Amino acid sequence: RQVILGVFRYKLRASMSTQLRIFKADAGLKWLKAGWLIFKTQPATFIFMHLFIGIVGLLSLFLPLLQVVAALATPFLTAGFYQAVLSKQQGGKIMLADILKPFTAKGNRLGLLRLALYQMGAGILMALLANGLFADAVAVMSQPGLDPNVALEQMLESISGANVILFFMAMLIYLTAFAYAVPLVYFSKETRILTALKKSLMVFYHNILPLGVFGLICALFMALSMFLSFLPLLILMPICYISFFVSYQAIFMPVVPLSDDINVKPLSSETSGRFDA
Repeated sequence: RQVILGVFRYKLRASMSTQLRIFKADAGLKWLKAGWLIFKTQPATFIFMHLFIGIVGLLSLFLPLLQVVAALATPFLTAGFYQAVLSKQQGGKIMLADILKPFTAKGNRLGLLRLALYQMGAGILMALLANGLFADAVAVMSQPGLDPNVALEQMLESISGANVILFFMAMLIYLTAFAYAVPLVYFSKETRILTALKKSLMVFYHNILPLGVFGLICALFMALSMFLSFLPLLILMPICYISFFVSYQAIFMPVVPLSDDINVKPLSSETSGRFDA
């Protein structure tokens, strides 16, 4: 029995090592550098692609009827953005319409649709959890004619520190579980959504240092953009998206696949997403 368990553990570790690479903290900075190099090859297109994703999300806020449509479309649009990054790495040219390719191109479209449904369900659960944990705070803020300062004081008093920690942990699990799910489903052809979510969680568990550095730098630049009316976000956010996909490539597919077109020349290895360190 011990021999069988030992073989099983060895195979499990071997399979994990081939599917998920572990990096040092400085990899987070390398991913951002690679993202910048890819972004500057066609910056306007990447900016408009990210704006398009943002507009779809904003429309769902102003038009409730579009909430379901936007939720279902977002994984496809994200996959389209990542596909554009891959096309640039392969040396091709991209245009705004390329972000819509996952809707019609051959790929794991059914997987993206199922992922969108899972994410909608998880979002509903998060909303229910928030309503349950902070019901008293919402009730205070909804009182008519209450002085704003008094309302803020009562709201803070009604919020439990334990509830804040619980909600923060739930939100952290939600975000990390779905962070790499789109590329895992679309590019790695992972048909089991729960497996994709588990793999995404494992990425953050094993690569917390480089991803922490990556997130810290992005958060710092976002904070600095406040002093410039958030205008730098037009450039920063696409770079963060590109860099995040580069991190996925480094962890799950360290060699960028070659283009089928023999006339297409890939970008340099510095921008290709390959990190052997």
